Amino acid sequence: MGTNFSIGEMSKLQNLSIQTLRYYDKVGLLKPSYINEKSRYRYYSAKHLVILDLIKQCKAMGLSLEEIKELIENYTSFDSILNIISKQKEMIDTKIKELTIVKNNINFLEQRIKNSLEEGIDHVFIKYNQERKFIKYNNTKRYTEEFEINLSEILVSMEQKYSSSNKELAFAVSYEDIKKYDELIYNNMLISVSESITNDDNNLITLPKGEYITLNFDDDYKDTSKYYKTLIEYMDKNNVEVSGDFYEVYIMTRVGNDGKERSLGQIQILKKK
Repeated sequence: MGTNFSIGEMSKLQNLSIQTLRYYDKVGLLKPSYINEKSRYRYYSAKHLVILDLIKQCKAMGLSLEEIKELIENYTSFDSILNIISKQKEMIDTKIKELTIVKNNINFLEQRIKNSLEEGIDHVFIKYNQERKFIKYNNTKRYTEEFEINLSEILVSMEQKYSSSNKELAFAVSYEDIKKYDELIYNNMLISVSESITNDDNNLITLPKGEYITLNFDDDYKDTSKYYKTLIEYMDKNNVEVSGDFYEVYIMTRVGNDGKERSLGQIQILKKK
């Protein structure tokens, strides 16, 4: 008769808890060599060391206990082993893609926040931007529940249509309207598209590359009109000519414990060459 190990000895040899070994017995994954009828102590043989090494290796690959059990029961069938491994690889590849998207979103947001802080808040400066693409939506009834519901539906639709991440919400505001009527009117809601898409979409807007008169703000999103006045005062004072609309781009919105909302955002308008 070969060497037998008590459950305590096996626990120490394999660096596994006694509870884990008992659970493996309960689910039929690792049955002891025999159980003493009087003491009910479990005893294991040397072959169980090999099986436990395999279980650890399979768990490291992310296999479930049910999959490991199937593999052990069909250990002579390489087709069964390869099938399980192939399925696990597919699952891991899917997780890697999902986590890569999450990481890219985190990196994008982190960089946008850092850039805003480095550029400064509440003062006007000139910023060069590369060409940017946005999808235009007719959802301009801001500060209403209807707007929030429509926005949620639009974001879901965009994820399905463009599989796009790193999206930013923006609004187009007419420069002429502000100058003429001294009133802030949001003409279009825009969602940025980070990936390259075709121009077949009739609602695609491309913001040209160039120098933009820019102001970063961190404030209640319902109180941004004062920043437009600051930008216009800067342009009038410095005789700066601009082209097109203002674009109010939101980077991050958060709600404090007091229930008040603050948004980190940016207002820009293209400077004429």
